[in-house]
Amino acid sequence: MLKNKIKLEINEKLKNADIKIFTNDNKYFNTIIISDDFNDKTLIERQKMIYDIIGKYILNKEIHAISFKTYTKQEWTVENND
Repeated sequence: MLKNKIKLEINEKLKNADIKIFTNDNKYFNTIIISDDFNDKTLIERQKMIYDIIGKYILNKEIHAISFKTYTKQEWTVENND
């Protein structure tokens, strides 16, 4: 399943990432990626990191659309009031 491939590839590139991927049809994806590899990175840098990993799936049209939010572990904790 594409969802699992994407998760595996992101995990190979980002240390200790927590990845949440939601899809109903395996074409449109909503994703949350939590990793301290995003520390000191701008939003654009974070997006580039993810597109460098999954861009091939967009280019070959396996993914029609994807949205993702990126957080460091600290940002995620603050966001979720943990």
